Amino acid sequence: MKKQAAAAGKRILCAFCTSVAFFLASVALASAQPRWYRGNTHTHTINTDGDSAPDAVVRWYKEHGYHFVVLTDHTYRDRGVLTPVEGLNAVFALPGQFLVLSGVEVTDNFEGQPVHMNGIGVREVVLPRGGASIAEVLARNAAAIRKAGGVAQVNHPNYLWALTAEQLAGGDSAQHFELWNGHPGVHNLGGGGRPSTEEIWDAVLSTGRVLYGMATDDSHHFKPECAPQVVCPGRAWIVVRASELTREALLTALERGDFYASTGAELKSYAVDASGIRIELPEGDRRNPTRYRTYFIGKDGAVLKQDDSLTPAYTFTGGELYVRARIEASNGAVAWTQPVFVKDGKK
Repeated sequence: MKKQAAAAGKRILCAFCTSVAFFLASVALASAQPRWYRGNTHTHTINTDGDSAPDAVVRWYKEHGYHFVVLTDHTYRDRGVLTPVEGLNAVFALPGQFLVLSGVEVTDNFEGQPVHMNGIGVREVVLPRGGASIAEVLARNAAAIRKAGGVAQVNHPNYLWALTAEQLAGGDSAQHFELWNGHPGVHNLGGGGRPSTEEIWDAVLSTGRVLYGMATDDSHHFKPECAPQVVCPGRAWIVVRASELTREALLTALERGDFYASTGAELKSYAVDASGIRIELPEGDRRNPTRYRTYFIGKDGAVLKQDDSLTPAYTFTGGELYVRARIEASNGAVAWTQPVFVKDGKK
């Protein structure tokens, strides 16, 4: 009788252990599933030309629903600062909810033209390297940022009309650029015969060069109240799909282009496979639903398809060089997905 009871006890214990192991494995699998994290990669503090202390800046982003923020104060050829983030993370960071990343805005120039590039997640100060041409300045600063462990992002190409598609297409330059910058003086939309930043993007992509489009605040002013002519936070951001909210996971996702840029439009889901692209959009308030117009765009900025549904999709034909999506919401907000280069109908 005692032997039977012992055997039964072992079976129960074994079943319990198996159930616990299955539960823990399920939790581990669930935690490993990628999530979307909203963040800003261009942010200034009082350490250079912002109007607020780093803790006030970080607090604003945390209190407004962001998951991460990169502090990118300026560095110049003769001086620079890497705003410390360890103390800020000790106060504000929460696992899986909020994180502060270190960064710099490498503030270079060529013959009076601004050539600015952010180092996202750098581990040390990066000073401008200069160069004999704009293309060389871009290449040298991008290499320095990569050496410091960061992701290089070319900033506001239309600020003072400084950068062209030909210069951005250089093979050794950054793989990320500001498609949309929230500063009121950077001319995102172009004009007077000069291309918009989105037209610049398509011109670069049409050469076969991979370039990912970022949307950022370039925030400087956190007080008093925001106004159109003030460089306020909350105007543009990226949403990154990463395995976890860590510096390493975010940078890895950025490097593979697993994110979208936005001025307010949100995606419920985004999927790409060998057959095509599938997007799901939120309807919002059923009494006053948001409507959308999605353009699938290819080489030279050609519109390949327009889809006005909540589930826009595009099937690859094999003849495209690349395909990206621009989602326009009825409230004026826009989202951009990253280019998918297609070869023989395969991603």
